[in-house]
Amino acid sequence: MQEDEVAPALLDDGAAGQRRALDGQSLHGAILARAAVPPEVPRVVDASPRGADDGRVEPARGGPARAELRVDADAGAAVVVALIAVRDRFHEFLPRALADEPDALHQLRTHVRRLRSVLAAYGAVLDDAVVTELRRRLRELGHELGTVRDLEVRVQVAEAALADAEEAGRFASDAERERVRAILVDDERAAHDRAHARFVERQELPRAPRRIEELDGVLAAPPFVERAGREAVVELAKLLDREARRAAKRARRLPEDPTLDELHDLRKASRRLRYAAEAVSEPPVELFGARAADLADAGDDIHDVLGDHRDELLFAEHVRRAASHAAHAGEPAEVLHRLADDADARAAAHLAELPEVVATLRKAARAWHAHRAR
Repeated sequence: MQEDEVAPALLDDGAAGQRRALDGQSLHGAILARAAVPPEVPRVVDASPRGADDGRVEPARGGPARAELRVDADAGAAVVVALIAVRDRFHEFLPRALADEPDALHQLRTHVRRLRSVLAAYGAVLDDAVVTELRRRLRELGHELGTVRDLEVRVQVAEAALADAEEAGRFASDAERERVRAILVDDERAAHDRAHARFVERQELPRAPRRIEELDGVLAAPPFVERAGREAVVELAKLLDREARRAAKRARRLPEDPTLDELHDLRKASRRLRYAAEAVSEPPVELFGARAADLADAGDDIHDVLGDHRDELLFAEHVRRAASHAAHAGEPAEVLHRLADDADARAAAHLAELPEVVATLRKAARAWHAHRAR
């Protein structure tokens, strides 16, 4: 992408800023006519860039309808297309997560978070009450997914920790290693399986399909407000700037010795910035270029650093609880305490990376704000 922040694929022959007729319809009308997808028929957006075209929403060859934007798209249309893209990926991963396919639940949770982030960042083009209710329902689903996903992550962290411990000679014998593995891996996998079964049961309750139907209904007939009719490149740049300043403010105000809650707030703000920037700089809504991508990368880097830090701290806490249970049962607990200390050391190493990625975020936020102000 060139330095010009408007994606070249959206530039046409001088018609930018002027609304054009679309077979007698506005772009809004075309999207409203095509956006609805029944919840029982999930589909994947064909996100292949097509460059400048006539702005129509039309069926992909041999496939379902897809929505694409042109340079004079309004903000409401762009936001709906971005949400449809994430919604379609959500529908793709839902049955796979229910079947507990590898990484499917992680991806489903990620797309729930993307939906909530895009709604939070750009929901100003929609009725506020509708956005609030949608985000609330998606938060409920996110919590249900999080219960299962947290156990998946704990197993993954435990596997890596045991591999490191084996290499460092932490175990006195093969029997001790297997005993620890049974506590930290086997027991947690069993807990994961039980949690996943409960998640599947919850998706069979009436409210589960209703919340997805509500999302599909909003995308089929979006409750636009006045801001939705403004030019997408201008309006969404403002809203993305708000997200960049929000994340940068949290980073700037982080104390020298931050609490876990303060770090978690920064992590969530950075994740939301990443998803907001990607929503308007990647197919099917490529409105912005390199500077928006820099925001997304900076948000992703902070999210990863703080995520790894948090995972290790939570693992250390879990291992110390296991050590207490072992000691209470009269079993050796020293090796578990050593593993917890190792996890604390890894957490500290991750946190040491934070100043560098925070500086990158603040630089990217300043660059975006300065460019938008020109």
